[in-house]
Amino acid sequence: MLSQCANQQCRKPFLKLRDGKLFLVETHQLMKPGQPLPPFVRARQQRRRVEHFWLCDECATVWTLVYDRERGVSLAALSRPTESAPVVASVARGGVA
Repeated sequence: MLSQCANQQCRKPFLKLRDGKLFLVETHQLMKPGQPLPPFVRARQQRRRVEHFWLCDECATVWTLVYDRERGVSLAALSRPTESAPVVASVARGGVA
């Protein structure tokens, strides 16, 4: 269960769904190095799972979460729109990304 902001420097407690931004990230189940896959798992695709992450309001205005199979889930800075480009409001604000 979520308990705090995914930003390691922030760690504000998760209290309400309407505050911040919730992320559902589909990740691959990582096996420990050197651990062989059982035959029934090798016959299927790698197992995937959904993990939940949350960024508080302040962090969600500056950061987003990205998934890399090698590094896992990490913070990535949001790019700031240029002055000539129109600002588009986020529809998923406070909801599922």
